[in-house]
Amino acid sequence: MSSYLVNRRDYFHLRIKVPADLSHVIHAKELVKSLKTKDRKLAEIAALPFQFGIFKTFSLLRSGFLTKDQANESINCILMRRERITPALPVLSSHTLTPPSLPTSTPRLMKSEKKVLLSGVVKEFMNDKKHGWGPKTTMENAGSYRLITDILGDLEISLIDRVMVRDLRDKLLKLPANLYKLYPHKTANQVFNMLHDFPSPDFSPMSITTVNKHVSRFSSLMKHCMKEGYNQMNPAAGLKIKQKRRPDEERKTYSTEDLKKIAENLPPKDIKPERYWIPLIGMLSGLRLDEACQLYTEDVKEIDGILCFDVNDDGDKKLKTYSSKRIVPIHPKLINLGFLDHVAKMKHEKHPRLWMNLQWRQEDGYGNAFGKWFQRFNRQHITSDTLKTFHSFRHSFANTLKQVETQEALISELMGHANGNITTGRYGKRYKAEVLSDAVSKVDYEEVF
Repeated sequence: MSSYLVNRRDYFHLRIKVPADLSHVIHAKELVKSLKTKDRKLAEIAALPFQFGIFKTFSLLRSGFLTKDQANESINCILMRRERITPALPVLSSHTLTPPSLPTSTPRLMKSEKKVLLSGVVKEFMNDKKHGWGPKTTMENAGSYRLITDILGDLEISLIDRVMVRDLRDKLLKLPANLYKLYPHKTANQVFNMLHDFPSPDFSPMSITTVNKHVSRFSSLMKHCMKEGYNQMNPAAGLKIKQKRRPDEERKTYSTEDLKKIAENLPPKDIKPERYWIPLIGMLSGLRLDEACQLYTEDVKEIDGILCFDVNDDGDKKLKTYSSKRIVPIHPKLINLGFLDHVAKMKHEKHPRLWMNLQWRQEDGYGNAFGKWFQRFNRQHITSDTLKTFHSFRHSFANTLKQVETQEALISELMGHANGNITTGRYGKRYKAEVLSDAVSKVDYEEVF
């Protein structure tokens, strides 16, 4: 409901865009009704009869039970407009309406009159998004829609209601995260029934965060269906599970003891140098795993006399967001440990990248294999806490800067986050390398090394 509400001069209005297939029939691009209240909750309640009547009119018009004039008259009645086209019609009881006479020949069905299946909508939605999504996002969404279709079945879109989506969400909470890897020859419902009948003490269901991602993607699909006129409501809206954690608790920082264990257990840097250097880069520079894994030799450069990582999306590299493009001065500890010797060796041997053992994949760049190795290393040598991952290095990096009272805008730039402050973000330019270097040097892990 909230997606249809707009606030104009402190008062809420219902605003519904006329679907594209009905734009030649309804005498407006959008339908607006003042709800005459400043309270959102009251507005949501007041909007319900208007919303129901409007979408009912859309459906009856598509089904041929209303003519063009009757549909416009119905809209006028629902919105309580004064103008009239024909005598008022009771639009909320469809059985009272007589369909107009049909031609003797069978007309070609409009898009909205065809039986629209979930699988077809998924294909259409994915095709619409293919130019805006990266390979990894496409793969993750395809995985969600495969699982959702498997659980719900290839239903007609108009049959999917809120009860079904609640049932979907409840089943997801009881299924494993890597369902198709663990049970490649079973459907999701078969796995659900098996686990229900024969529960295992070793079984670990998918996390609430993962369930919410599936529900959110399904909600996006349902919004697409509303825009295309396939259904009237979004049955997945507002069904994500609330987590009792603050945003800063979704991932934990590594403690000093954790960082010390990491430094002590890192493998030798000669055979697979990435396993030695990338954790240290994450720890001392705050780079994301993918950013560190895709570094080229040319990305280590001197800027205004300061040695820096140039984090960019040139060539086959990619970034999470536009603001991720940045420079991060190389921490003095990395230099003392011999990182520049590795860079020089790669250049001398004419290798384009710093980590030639890592292979590129279209879905997730260079980080896949290293990420799996670090997860095993992390659980074996460091901690069993699932909230401590490679991403915890970034939390430790940011938290260390915060504790020494580094400016928030400076931390944001080093982390590759957008600066929401209009003064420093829009009008202020990027920090100079020297200023960034001074901040990075404050990340001091004396007890670790």
